[in-house]
Amino acid sequence: MSGYQLSGNAPAAYVRYASHVMAPWTDDLISHARCAAGDRVLDVACGTGFVASKVNSHCKVTGIDVNEAMLAVARQKTAIDWHLCSATELPFADASFDAVLCQQGLQYFPDRTAAIKEMARVLAPGGRVSLNVWGPIERQPFHAALLDAIVAHLGPEHATVFDLAFSLNTAKELHALADAAGLKGARVRFEHRTIRHPDPGEFIAGFMTSTPIAAHFLALPKKRREGFVEHAKARLAPYMDDGGLASPAENHFLTATQ
Repeated sequence: MSGYQLSGNAPAAYVRYASHVMAPWTDDLISHARCAAGDRVLDVACGTGFVASKVNSHCKVTGIDVNEAMLAVARQKTAIDWHLCSATELPFADASFDAVLCQQGLQYFPDRTAAIKEMARVLAPGGRVSLNVWGPIERQPFHAALLDAIVAHLGPEHATVFDLAFSLNTAKELHALADAAGLKGARVRFEHRTIRHPDPGEFIAGFMTSTPIAAHFLALPKKRREGFVEHAKARLAPYMDDGGLASPAENHFLTATQ
């Protein structure tokens, strides 16, 4: 997740908690790229390698990210070719890949147009782009509950933590970016899944330790951290069933070809 700058223990927490939030979408992301055995695949904003590791069993995968702490975790898991670099300046020749994947990354890039042009540049003729971004935060009850608790317990100055995450949230914007890159056959799909966890309180607290404001959350006295968690749980009460948390979420997928 390029632009989601994590340090300290946050990257390890990201593997345990944030990846769980994104897991329901990963198979769709990969399948719509039509990755076949032997394909050269680039995972842009690879973070801790969640997507790259999943497609690595049958493709030749390269991952890039700007966050060294995230890549350090990724390198522990598999021998994929990892690169520390920006999505707006990919260090690869034209037509180097058959597919480019990007899970929850495009919205974070400082120049989205430059980034998607780079994705198109490194694609071979007929190559496929498959990426996803979050829909608007008002359609994401889990994150909205966390944001409400952040404002109440950490202060409004920390409320910007999710601004970029949900900032690219319309089909019109995604189509415009694909057109700017000269990609063909662009299609945007809105997909809905359910974020589940058997212990909502543990999940809320754990997820907060995977964010860029983890240090501020952990610096709260124990009683105030517990109050934070109870605040978020109260907001999420309509999304609790007998199995725990069952919160809906919305992703917007873009697929296109070179």
